[in-house]
Amino acid sequence: MRRTSFRGWVTHVALAALAVAVVLAAPLASTRSTANDRVMISGARTISDQVQVDFAKADNHPTTDVHLLAFNDLHGTLEAAGNNIYGTFAGGAAYLAKVVEDRQTEYGNLQATVFAGDNIGASPLANGLFHEEPITIASNLMHVDFASVGNHEFDKGSAELLRIQNGGCHPDGCTGAPYALADGGTTNTYPGADFQYLSANVVVDATGETLFPAYGVKNFVSESKGKVFEIGFIGEVLESTPTIVTPTGVAGLTFRDEADAANDAVAELRDEGVQTSVLVIHEGGFQSSPAALNGCAGNLAGSAIADIASRLDPSIKVIISAHTHAEYRCTITTGGVTRLITSASSFGRILSDITLTIDDRTGKLVQAAANNIIVENALNTPGQGVTRIPDPTKADPQVQALVDQYETAAAPLANVVIGKIQGDLTRTPSPRGESALGDVIADAQLAATAPANLGDADLAFMNPGGIRNDLRVSDISSGGEAPGEVTYGEAFTVQPFGNSLVTKTMTGAMIRSLLEQQFPGCGGQTVQRTLQISSTFSYEQDPAAATCADRIGDMWVNGTPVAPGDSFRVTMNNFLATGGDGFTEFNQGTNALGGAQDIDALVAYFGANQPAGIAVPPLNRIVPFGP
Repeated sequence: MRRTSFRGWVTHVALAALAVAVVLAAPLASTRSTANDRVMISGARTISDQVQVDFAKADNHPTTDVHLLAFNDLHGTLEAAGNNIYGTFAGGAAYLAKVVEDRQTEYGNLQATVFAGDNIGASPLANGLFHEEPITIASNLMHVDFASVGNHEFDKGSAELLRIQNGGCHPDGCTGAPYALADGGTTNTYPGADFQYLSANVVVDATGETLFPAYGVKNFVSESKGKVFEIGFIGEVLESTPTIVTPTGVAGLTFRDEADAANDAVAELRDEGVQTSVLVIHEGGFQSSPAALNGCAGNLAGSAIADIASRLDPSIKVIISAHTHAEYRCTITTGGVTRLITSASSFGRILSDITLTIDDRTGKLVQAAANNIIVENALNTPGQGVTRIPDPTKADPQVQALVDQYETAAAPLANVVIGKIQGDLTRTPSPRGESALGDVIADAQLAATAPANLGDADLAFMNPGGIRNDLRVSDISSGGEAPGEVTYGEAFTVQPFGNSLVTKTMTGAMIRSLLEQQFPGCGGQTVQRTLQISSTFSYEQDPAAATCADRIGDMWVNGTPVAPGDSFRVTMNNFLATGGDGFTEFNQGTNALGGAQDIDALVAYFGANQPAGIAVPPLNRIVPFGP
């Protein structure tokens, strides 16, 4: 029997003003003004400091502590590989499961386990090859209660996401069978998620209902008199999801403002008698560098999550955030209300343990505190050329068996050596945003579409957000390849989306407008996104210029200056081809021709550059203005 009760879909209701008690923050290091109309972010000075927020006195009533165990941005990370944080090998599904289940045992019925989106999508091969089912099964084995959707939950569209929730075979079949069940058994039909996805701000246009319930409620029994109280969990994804997901993935859906949707949901929860609600949201911020474990270095002011927090109903005092792959625990004060906010990095490297102290008589939140825990997984520490030595005592056996099942099934493909690299190919950008790996991927896509019958392409563009990992000479997978050799599994981890190539005809004027869309405030762009370009194209860039038009100077294709009326065949992936990442100018291209999958183009490019291997390209395609 499920331990969790679910409430109905969100109703759009007017939110009445709510009087709140005086909120007192623990004495932490303030980084902003304390005036009520300003944002104040506080955090720990040292690792040992406690971050705690007192919301109201319990009036000498007994209290009960409820623990929320939270993670985010797991991205199908079954095998820990070389992931690390703060000088410690960390992460992986089996190791995360061990930490989660140890604390679930410690806290008994006074805990809830949640994740804040991107559990699936942008996954390594062993998870992606089996349609994101393995990591969902692993989450079932971790007894997750609720989850917010993340932007990557929509990579394959809402229909596929509903299948992930509800179960049933993929059109390719139940290729991941047998599927482990939480009771120790197995099934040959994908069983779906035991946890409930939540999506307060994702509305199905055809019905006006949210795609998943706006919120869920879990019941707890107080430690003093056995009284039942409830905690509500509101799940959301960033409103700008349609700008970073393939348009077909979000077709028929509207993404509402996060604060508006959360406020509607908490009003409904209050009407149903739920006195304490937590926002689980796939949006976040960053610590400034250098970050510190359990710290709040710098502040979140100006971040998307700070803006959302500033507009939330005062009764939402705890925020579990995500999306940025950052680790932090902070207090954020705005409008006279202090909230506790956490984020647990990515890939299972961090688990947030949040303590909610509840008034047994009223069910109201009295106090909240948090601690971020590194999910350690090795007997050694990271370093140049160091390969992780797993510590099996830190892995959950049942989840480790699941990891072994899918890693073994994927190995014949994952361990195939596709070629070599002469040096590290990384995503590290030049001052103008060009990266070595981005250059190589753009070159691979151009090579796949340059033949006249495959597109007759003159140049290619690649979106930086689609490049998910680096390729380093020292990387050695479980296949045992030599240094510098690259396996299919490593290439898949770099490009895991399964995008297909598209070649369109674009004019020089269109290309100039496209390049202007790389900058915030230009052509609807919201953040800096520098397109990676093939070796056949170069241009002048001045990101500090006063106007969008002045940021792009001369352009050249194969060394020849580009005029506005010149016509070129341009390759991009299908995500960009329909305006993804805010590059709407791609929609103006004509005579579209579909091509191979991006991963196949990359594999073929590796094969064409043997035996010497792919050299590290000089970062000289995007250049400063000048003679």
